[in-house]
Amino acid sequence: MSEYRHGAYADPESTRDYVSPPGVGTIPVYIGRAPVHQLADYAGKTNAPLLLNSFNDAVKQIGYTDNWTDFELCEAVYAHFKNNVQSVGPIVVINALDPETGKSASQKSATINFSKRKASIITSKAILSTLEISGKVAGTDYAAEYASDGLSILIRDLKGGLESAEATYYEVDPTAVDAADIVGALAAGLRRVYYDLREVPTILCSPGWSAEKTVYEALVAAAEKINGHWYAYVNADLDCKTAKTIDAAITAKEAYDVEASSASLLWPMAKKNNRAYHLSTLNTVTMQWVDLANDNMPFETPSNKRVDIDSLCLADGSAIQYDQTEANRLNAAGIDTAIYWEGSWRMWGPHTAAFVHDQEMDRRDVFDRNVRMVHYVMNLFQRRYGNEVDKPMRRARKDTILNDFQATLDSMIEYGALLSGEISFEEAENSLDDMVLGNFVFSTVVSNPVPGKNITTKVRWTADGLTTMFGGGEE
Repeated sequence: MSEYRHGAYADPESTRDYVSPPGVGTIPVYIGRAPVHQLADYAGKTNAPLLLNSFNDAVKQIGYTDNWTDFELCEAVYAHFKNNVQSVGPIVVINALDPETGKSASQKSATINFSKRKASIITSKAILSTLEISGKVAGTDYAAEYASDGLSILIRDLKGGLESAEATYYEVDPTAVDAADIVGALAAGLRRVYYDLREVPTILCSPGWSAEKTVYEALVAAAEKINGHWYAYVNADLDCKTAKTIDAAITAKEAYDVEASSASLLWPMAKKNNRAYHLSTLNTVTMQWVDLANDNMPFETPSNKRVDIDSLCLADGSAIQYDQTEANRLNAAGIDTAIYWEGSWRMWGPHTAAFVHDQEMDRRDVFDRNVRMVHYVMNLFQRRYGNEVDKPMRRARKDTILNDFQATLDSMIEYGALLSGEISFEEAENSLDDMVLGNFVFSTVVSNPVPGKNITTKVRWTADGLTTMFGGGEE
């Protein structure tokens, strides 16, 4: 029966979880460690791509803990779904930690004391499915689950009468995962994103791990022609455990063997209250929401866009401060960072890792947006015309492809994503020998607007205005 009301009322409502909208085109893939040991059943959660659409969805699929140091995929989840600038998703995660093979050799034990039929164990690493209370049956005598911050296990006495009890459990060992395991998870899981989830991966990120050169090089290599087709962009970290100054960061970047045009290198880390973020994560979040705001077209750089932080820090959490002039030294070396400007913190640096100021390079590779727009056009062409493969290639079909894709390029120009774009079918690119073998090549040329990286006005003082002292120009 409905309640009779007469007056002004307010009813409390639970906080709504951000849920990813349909049609998001930029799909980040994160590789790292997740607290799947919090789940009652973690089978199939290792080296497999998992699509996460909200924070609550992530908790159900991979668990959550504020212990980001050991479980960096939780950082990605929080950064995407809990930030105060712009929550955005979905994301794909590939977890490299297997509780079956990476756990403590012996059981841990704890004495737990109940109060009002509740008790807790302070731990972020206990494998929930291994928890036992001496002489009691799970689900009948007691229930156990991780707290919302993932830093303790909450135990409820279901029957009453429990005052003190002995609990035993095994712990997961995050240190069992090394760089080789991350590379292995990348190799095993990335190729499954398209086939298992029906999504094209467009950004790769491995927070913290990408500071290791073997992981960085594996990410860069994997980003080109995923499944033989798809092109992705890499956001990676420079190691701020060892590189603790701007000069050290620049030197560390110079030592890289791979200066990738399809990657951004970021330094140092950032904080919001007591949470420390890798800038690779924040750059990925920013790319996704900026792309979404631009109809999923990556023609705008994440640089100079707000991020939800309040300071910069090194790996040990110690603060580091510098102004825009010093940040520009990093940018000139092809390192992106973050700065404080006019009341907010922003990502800062539109360049790829291939960029070095005053050095000759492919002009396309100067800015992240150039590379990502080329990727976007290539991925789009493949997805759209994959169904045309093996159909009879008549002149009419060739013209249909030309007209259809040209219309798409024209719409991008009208939107502002491109300055120019043209697709053609050149005789020089299509010899009779090639066509006899069923090989047909379309040539596409695009130009996108570049960021106004430097906007300068020259200001000159003049005494001319002093002549108004003698005129009638003022009342």
